[in-house]
Amino acid sequence: MSLVWGANQLIADSVSWGSPQWLVPVAVVAALLSGMTIWNYAQSNAMGNVRWVAAALKIAAIGLAAICLLQPMRNSERAQPRANLLPILIDRSESMEVQSTGGSTTRRERIEQLFGTRNDWLRRLEQDFDVRGYAFSSRVAKVSFNAERDFHLDTTNEYSSRIRPSVEAVRNRFLERPIAGIVLFTDGNATQSAGMGDWKDLNCPVYPVVPNESASLADVRVTNVTVRQTDFESAPVSVRVQVENSGDERDLVVRLEDYEHEESAQEQSLTLRSGQQTGEVTFQFRPDQSGLRFFRATVFAQSDRDAFDSIDDGQPRSLRSDVTLVNNRRLITVDRDSGPYRILYVAGRPNWEFKFLRRAIASDAEIELVGLLRIANKEPKFSFRDQGVSGSNSLFRGVDEKEAELAQQYDEPVIIRMGVKESDELSDGFPESAEELFAYHAVILDDIESAFFSEDQLLLLRRFVALRGGGLLMLGGQESFSGKEFSDGVLGELSAVYGPREGQQSVAAKYQYSISREGMLEPWLRLRRNESDERSRLNRLPHLTTVNAIGDAKPGAVVLADVESEDGVSTPALVTPRFGRGRPAASPIGDLWRWSMHRTPDSGDETKDDPAQMWRQLAHWLVGEVPRRVELRVEDHADSPKAVDIVVSVSDEAYLPLDNADVELTITPIGSEPLVLQASADEQKAGVYRVTYWCDRPGAYRVSVKASGADHAPIGEDESGWTYEPAVNEFRNVALNREVLTAIAEQTGGKVISDGDLAAFAEALPSQKVPVMQTWTYPLWHSAWWLTAIIACLCTEWGLRRWKGMA
Repeated sequence: MSLVWGANQLIADSVSWGSPQWLVPVAVVAALLSGMTIWNYAQSNAMGNVRWVAAALKIAAIGLAAICLLQPMRNSERAQPRANLLPILIDRSESMEVQSTGGSTTRRERIEQLFGTRNDWLRRLEQDFDVRGYAFSSRVAKVSFNAERDFHLDTTNEYSSRIRPSVEAVRNRFLERPIAGIVLFTDGNATQSAGMGDWKDLNCPVYPVVPNESASLADVRVTNVTVRQTDFESAPVSVRVQVENSGDERDLVVRLEDYEHEESAQEQSLTLRSGQQTGEVTFQFRPDQSGLRFFRATVFAQSDRDAFDSIDDGQPRSLRSDVTLVNNRRLITVDRDSGPYRILYVAGRPNWEFKFLRRAIASDAEIELVGLLRIANKEPKFSFRDQGVSGSNSLFRGVDEKEAELAQQYDEPVIIRMGVKESDELSDGFPESAEELFAYHAVILDDIESAFFSEDQLLLLRRFVALRGGGLLMLGGQESFSGKEFSDGVLGELSAVYGPREGQQSVAAKYQYSISREGMLEPWLRLRRNESDERSRLNRLPHLTTVNAIGDAKPGAVVLADVESEDGVSTPALVTPRFGRGRPAASPIGDLWRWSMHRTPDSGDETKDDPAQMWRQLAHWLVGEVPRRVELRVEDHADSPKAVDIVVSVSDEAYLPLDNADVELTITPIGSEPLVLQASADEQKAGVYRVTYWCDRPGAYRVSVKASGADHAPIGEDESGWTYEPAVNEFRNVALNREVLTAIAEQTGGKVISDGDLAAFAEALPSQKVPVMQTWTYPLWHSAWWLTAIIACLCTEWGLRRWKGMA
């Protein structure tokens, strides 16, 4: 019933009568003629039942003619001609240069054909709407359509499709004007993800126009590159390259090459099945030099090797099996911080650990080891009854009287310095000022008791870890991790483990060293590339015999290694927590030198020194995250993908923010001339300096900084870099994104239009609900179909009578 009522209501709303006063006479005449027709046919038995069909046709003709006398008028609403705006927005980014599968026409060329001289659909729209043309990529620009000449869409060579901002810009431009809708020509692949989810607040219907092309195009591309840097000595850099294949099954080649020295390259093969398939390969290598390096990851089909190698980087051409080559490459930044890093080694007595550590570090050009070794402890003051009585330490007997002030007294320990740069470095023993201690990146304490340090030195060491961010490693030994002074003092606070419980004593036994599950995840702690080889190596290590008695690991600390005695008692062997900005570690083992003394070659390799590699990796881990006085980092700009924010942090010798520094930046685009800029101080954060740099072309950029104080004395330098690749987001997906376009149309109240249906769309749009409408009245009896229906009824009735011989 509701359906019938709705139909009646529709007819009542859309039809009116021009001469309603003739209703009664017309009804009477029509009834008389219909009655006469029925009486006449009722008397004609010769026609049989066909006579009633002929009677119905004649009565229908009488009814249609009677309705014409009442002048029926059709009422409807349609868009008022040229009162509503209809913006047409065309994507002209580089992704529109993609060719459809099996054809030679790009999306841009297809749009030019649609707007060519035979664009009847556009002429139809211009009759009813005020059509405005716009093109967009990173910005919106006006374009004009001329029906008398071919339309040409200028390309911008921009790898940017800002769909949502461009649509909003056009909508806001005519915010006070009536807009019938926005016709959108794009592939739906936006370079920005923000705001692409919800379009309901646009308050304007959007009509995306899509070409008739395959849902997936034949394309192979690099989708993601992940760089991981570790302190694993033989392969500290790991590059994982993820690739994706659309199309048939193919054999791919993934290549990694130095961006500035292309002759050094690695390749791996990968086979991907047909369809949308992903795969990945991992390159592990050690750069031939430290510092900032740029690499390029490339993927291509094995069958296209020769053709691919002959194509220049700047040409976004395609191959037979690849619709575009722009997304086949990706630049990578690898920043291997270079030294020199300085480590201060403080030992309570000469031992083998320092010898082997020093020997291992000697082959590392990035780390300098400075030793402070106590070779004799404090002695009580008393005199020997002999002819050589002296007030100085016997070890310094014979020193020239002029240098008597340098002679060590009996109540002072005898300390020797090794590896110092200057004669006065550490001349008074362990540093007593922040400027002197903070010049080091890490401190190693070996077999040393808390009483060796003054209270001020201990507090300075605490500041070194918490404020400076330095590394601290506590090794085991006779004087380590013991006594109430350790447990209740600063060293106990910095330690990753608690001191021994009351009555707990060290036990001499055979201990087997092993790496925990958490430790296996740390490449710097392993010496082999996989877990099985590493555990095999650990099983061949000589047993340890000296392990300090300690308590449990502190909350938040991670146990990376254990030692287990013959009776099955396990003790933490390497524990590390976080302490302020720094990273302390504790290892209560006192005879790690046994591994170097009893080194067993692995697989017959006499030159491989595992203990030395262990010490170097441990040293690099200690200094790896230690801040420097001048630190440079590159951040993404908040407003534009073309810009980067270069941030420089400068500290004084005590690692407090320095506000009056002079910061000079040198930015060098690879292959171009350098540019020198002066950084300005941040208004909100002390010791921070900023520069915003706008990239003018894709590629790799290197930036170096030099900071100096108010007295023009140099403070420090740093280097970093970044890559600008706008094509990464533009060609992340080359297929037409119908899902996004459908969502835009549904959420805004529009409709997805096939480019082959533009004529039908132009014909139907004026009848859609638009802001400015007008009432339109049309006499139905002027319609050709109405007269045709009357004539058809009469002719058919006459034909039936002629057929039965009654005409």
